[in-house]
Amino acid sequence: MARVSRSGRATPRSGVSLGAGPGFRPDIQGLRALAVGLVVLDHAHVPGLRGGFIGVDVFFVISGFLITGLLIGDIERHRSVRFVNFYARRALRILPMATVVIVVTSVASVLLLGVLAARSLLVDGVWAVFFVANVHFAAAGTNYFAATGTSALQHYWSLAVEEQFYLVWPALLGAIAFGASRLRREHVTRLAIAATLVAFIAVSLASSIADTAKDPAGAYFSTIDRGWELAVGALIAVVLPSVKTIPRILGAVLTWTGLSAVLAAAVLFTSLTPIPGWRALLPVLGAGALLVGGVAGARGGAQALLGLRPLQFLGDISYSLYLWHWPLLVLGAAYLGARDSLAARLVTVAAAVLLSSLTFHLFENPVRHARALVQKWWRGLLLWPVATGVVVAISIVAMPSIPFAAAAGPAVAESATAAVRTAVRAALADAPIPAATSPGLAVASSDHVNLGACSAYGRLRSEICQLGDPRGHHTVVLFGNSHSAMWEPALATIARRDHWRFYPVVKEACGYDTYTDVVPGLSPRNQCSRWYEWATSVIARLHPDLIVMGSYTVTQYWFRGEQSALARLKPLAPRFVLLSDTPRRTNPLPDCLLQSDATQKTCLWHESAANDEKQRSTERIAALASVDYLNVTPWFCWRGLCPGVIDDLLPYPDRAHLTPEYSRFLTTDLQRAINLTGGTIRQPVPLAGAG
Repeated sequence: MARVSRSGRATPRSGVSLGAGPGFRPDIQGLRALAVGLVVLDHAHVPGLRGGFIGVDVFFVISGFLITGLLIGDIERHRSVRFVNFYARRALRILPMATVVIVVTSVASVLLLGVLAARSLLVDGVWAVFFVANVHFAAAGTNYFAATGTSALQHYWSLAVEEQFYLVWPALLGAIAFGASRLRREHVTRLAIAATLVAFIAVSLASSIADTAKDPAGAYFSTIDRGWELAVGALIAVVLPSVKTIPRILGAVLTWTGLSAVLAAAVLFTSLTPIPGWRALLPVLGAGALLVGGVAGARGGAQALLGLRPLQFLGDISYSLYLWHWPLLVLGAAYLGARDSLAARLVTVAAAVLLSSLTFHLFENPVRHARALVQKWWRGLLLWPVATGVVVAISIVAMPSIPFAAAAGPAVAESATAAVRTAVRAALADAPIPAATSPGLAVASSDHVNLGACSAYGRLRSEICQLGDPRGHHTVVLFGNSHSAMWEPALATIARRDHWRFYPVVKEACGYDTYTDVVPGLSPRNQCSRWYEWATSVIARLHPDLIVMGSYTVTQYWFRGEQSALARLKPLAPRFVLLSDTPRRTNPLPDCLLQSDATQKTCLWHESAANDEKQRSTERIAALASVDYLNVTPWFCWRGLCPGVIDDLLPYPDRAHLTPEYSRFLTTDLQRAINLTGGTIRQPVPLAGAG
């Protein structure tokens, strides 16, 4: 058994030293604190630390280093890996706190979130407790709109990656140890392990680089593409006896270099930095340099900084803090809504530190050192069925029900402007929410337009899909992000009716400012701009007669971005139509409709002055570029009021995107307005009538 340090963390016996000498290494504890601190501050959107997410990469290196050191200790003492003992200790270390946070977060979501968001999170909890959350979130990531929003349990993906890695790595170590046991030479075993790790790192890193370029969302959550980071830490643990004698001055240089690399990545990386891939080498090798340099124990090294008491405290509670901070930030933001601010998030972080300290001292440590579990180590294995059973039971019992069905479609065939007026009057009369809507409320939040391989979401390019009349003599291209893609059901139908070829060239999750690199300080090689270069070349080859582009007015530099995009795209087609953005709700529409006391009136919202100003700004962009402009607001609002249900249809699955059903409902109105064959925009005019 490993002995326990003063911090409550398992450390190896003196015969399996992971440092300059036997026992506890404060610099590793400080490195844990640095890693969790970067992650937490990044998640709180603290300025200057846009790349704090690399703290997870640092954690992977530390984990690979420490766990492999313990496994090698097993091999050196017992000539094999004691698998049952290992997994019992992992369960004792990981499961208690992981389960408590899942349970508390699940209950809180039912109390604080809307029905759909709560149902989604309860499902996330089941994936998390089985340590396959990374698979779950990677699958959701293939569709930008598959979830109702950011899950309060999304951070469990990293625990899943670790546990999946440790399903394979101990077995591989055991096989190597068995093969080398007859030689009875320690250096042969270590050499074989090191060679295996080097080969794995090469394969995993190559896969990571390729997958990050091709499918960043999938690579981010992939155990294969992240495995090399854990393996780097493991390799350092294997070669540790060979580096213990490095000169102290070299050790000091390594620690400061490593610390600088980690901090540089946290400051220089952004959410647009493709990770993992080769860029993750900076924080990973930085963490590795800190681990290697710390062996020398030089006084002038970064160990003095990492050994400070505040960092030791954060290192102690790092696991609890990692688990607690994200649910508190996500649920806090959901509760505060528009009142969410940096100050509020910093208060939430302070609360997370306090809660983590309490649970560390009152629960995490007492459970880990409970005599009944430590003396009978195999009992730790019982925690696996207990934890999964508790979470599954809670997800079943607490799952909110949805007493609504799905309608077949619009009840009355009428123009969109007439339907909106009728819907506003019904809402003002406090009409109940229809028992059946299209899409049904149970699935509305995930009912977005999904173009699959015809979209470049998460990729640098997509298939060139012809979705109109293949025999058409004219071509229309739909260009842009999700606020363009949502018009595809209507435009594809129009193209088939009017016998035009129709090509969507879209990439969701990018603003026009990131397409066109008008954002100050943005890398010109970000994924959005790289796709934009490819997309414009594709459109030029298609020789379209018409380009249609939807507006996206949420990003900071959207006005300049749309201007820049129009300037480049307009010469590629004789006609260009710029659609206004849709009026934006303050909360997701399905969540509003599923409130226990909801009526059509409670989900009727006023078109904001900010939205009105953005429509005028979009019209100004179109006028300056001399392109056609279409204001779509009358298809959603009447006299400044915007209903949540229009002719039994839900216009939005969230705050501003169209459901495919409503997009198709607008086909005739959009066809009349754009007038493909006539070439003249016909603006939709709101109907008169008393409110």
